[in-house]
Amino acid sequence: MGGLVSCEGKKAVTEWRGICFGIPVSIKFRGVEYAEAQKIGDESLKVGQEYETAFSLWDEQSELSRLNRDGVLLNPSEHLREALGRSLYLHKFTEGLFDPTIHSYLEWIKAEYAEGRVPDPEVAKKKRALVDFSHVRFWEKEVRLTPGMALSFNGIAQGIVTDRIAEFLAEKGLRALVNFGEYRVVGSKPWIVSVEGNDISLTQALAVSSGSGERLSATQSANHLIDPNTGESPPPKKVIAVEAPKAWLADGLATTIAVGGEVPEVFQGVTVRFF
Repeated sequence: MGGLVSCEGKKAVTEWRGICFGIPVSIKFRGVEYAEAQKIGDESLKVGQEYETAFSLWDEQSELSRLNRDGVLLNPSEHLREALGRSLYLHKFTEGLFDPTIHSYLEWIKAEYAEGRVPDPEVAKKKRALVDFSHVRFWEKEVRLTPGMALSFNGIAQGIVTDRIAEFLAEKGLRALVNFGEYRVVGSKPWIVSVEGNDISLTQALAVSSGSGERLSATQSANHLIDPNTGESPPPKKVIAVEAPKAWLADGLATTIAVGGEVPEVFQGVTVRFF
């Protein structure tokens, strides 16, 4: 972890840097001394790491890993219940295009291509039958999956964490730009964020997604962006930037647009740009 001090106009900007979810993260502060910025940044990282412990697919003992392995999880944390609730909300209003249960299908198709096989259509049909977030059952004391189903919150987790850290900083009365995978402004003054060489004057939250996806095969068009309703990868899009009131919403809608959807009318204050 480290930091730097720069100037934005006549106001000093101090930056904290760290690692969370395996990626570089940062917070830029206005009007905060370097030492204090590093202290608050480290405190923010601990907040983020609590979510990482719940959502990680790499940690075999994370809540999500245990849920995927066992099909049931007792006494889920508030963090996991939040992700489930946000996901269900997006799943409903995007008509199923946002769906964390695509994870089991994606892992299967990745393994098929890795072994040099073209996925069998009949097997793919059976695997897609497990892709439906509305079949996930969760209560305060329990989460239960359909046998064979698995979840990933990669399309919303960083937005949730970004929002929580922004709230943590707002409670301290700070002015900042949080970047924990997605962006969120803390305070009333805008921050400049550069996307593909284009400057955006940001006043709320921003998520950026590549519409081309990670290629799974050298000979097929399949990539990690998959339409849950068809199991197919949509035609590639340019880089997608979604600005919204909250980072979790920007994150989830960027995922939705990347797999071929649009912003539902129910969501207000959302701006989409393509670069």
